[in-house]
Amino acid sequence: MALFKKLEKQIEGKLYAVGDLHGCYNLLMQKLRDIGFDFEKDHLVSVGDLVDRGPQNLQCIELLSQPWFSAVRGNHEDLCVQGLHNESAKRCHIANGGEWFYMLDGQVMYNIAHVFAQLPIAIEVDYKGKRFGFVHGHIEHNNWDDFKNDLHSVVEGRHVADHVMWGRDRFGDWEGTRYSAVENVHAVILGHSVSPQLVKLHNCYFIDTGAVHWATLTVLDLDLI
Repeated sequence: MALFKKLEKQIEGKLYAVGDLHGCYNLLMQKLRDIGFDFEKDHLVSVGDLVDRGPQNLQCIELLSQPWFSAVRGNHEDLCVQGLHNESAKRCHIANGGEWFYMLDGQVMYNIAHVFAQLPIAIEVDYKGKRFGFVHGHIEHNNWDDFKNDLHSVVEGRHVADHVMWGRDRFGDWEGTRYSAVENVHAVILGHSVSPQLVKLHNCYFIDTGAVHWATLTVLDLDLI
């Protein structure tokens, strides 16, 4: 399993990022139609949490087979992986919208978990002369290259990759006293921490605007930042 993925695909059209879907497939498709998304030329990167809480989990999983779509692993994908062999993770998952997963045929569950286990923790895209980074929840480092180098590390007893999927520290740093802009990257796009509107902290953009809660899904045009 590669924790880091650099998107090598040459993007002919535009690059977009989408916030946490949580099973809201129809909402995504409507949003893409509204913005005139070109499925042949454009590319969409998800910040994770494709599933749970919403009604169309399997359709959202099928997005991973589309050439115009990429995704990092969110904590809800991680719960699918961990919940198969960890009773505590399973209980946490069910309590947070994951009951649909354990109602599936056993082989289907394992197939989905296998797909999710292959998802990277971080994606990097070079686009129009700028470098964009994508993670689900948190980036502790103020330097993108240092972050990539430390992805396999354990810091203070916690795997860096787990903190990326589950952490909210940077989102909570409203005063900007603990974190600064992330160097060696134009922008970092994150989800996980829900807000009624996009939140920008330095060059970090938090784009989980509550698709499953308020039917407000953010699809961010990266030409605009």
